[in-house]
Amino acid sequence: MLTLFGNLESGNVHKVQLILRRLGAVYRRVEVSQVRGEPRRPEFLTLNPMGKVPAVRLEDGDVLSESGALLYWFGRGTELWPANERTRAEVLRWMFFEQYSHEPALAVLRYLRRFTAPSEAAAARCIELEPKAKHVLGVLETQLSQSRCIAGPDCSIADLALYPYTKWAPQAGFDLGPYAQIQRWLALVEEQPEFLPLGQDGAAQVLSFDEYFGVV
Repeated sequence: MLTLFGNLESGNVHKVQLILRRLGAVYRRVEVSQVRGEPRRPEFLTLNPMGKVPAVRLEDGDVLSESGALLYWFGRGTELWPANERTRAEVLRWMFFEQYSHEPALAVLRYLRRFTAPSEAAAARCIELEPKAKHVLGVLETQLSQSRCIAGPDCSIADLALYPYTKWAPQAGFDLGPYAQIQRWLALVEEQPEFLPLGQDGAAQVLSFDEYFGVV
């Protein structure tokens, strides 16, 4: 059985749950929490030296990590990974945007405002990130005014990559009310086959960190 390592508060983990649900894959999930520092524990670092979630242990025992790589791996051969090479490049372009512009602004803001104690340092970091987050939402709004989905007329793994932290933008402090095209697109993603809402678990079995790694 596939094993997904991560937690339900992680948008990156949710991306993987979205595609596994779309594929009808049966998998178990091991709860690995950043807030508790579990990705940096030696047991997990042996599995994934990058010290990040999500990671997936494949059925042959091989381990793959990084949400974009996992979306590609499971998306190959499906309608979520287009046949046209130029469209594939467009999908990758928006996935790179998600990782290097979108997530570092929206996801970090959400983390600071939802999971960290108030402090001067956190407040200063939020002030720094707010214009960057506003910019990436504007970029998405512009793109989606010209395209039905992120990378073209059809939903792809780029849409799954950008969905979670865009949907959670209110938790980062941004009202999505003014973003009509983003709202339209979010509803479109949520209408996809076998969609899994944020916060819901698609795993057939859930284990704690200590249960899986045999920590006493």
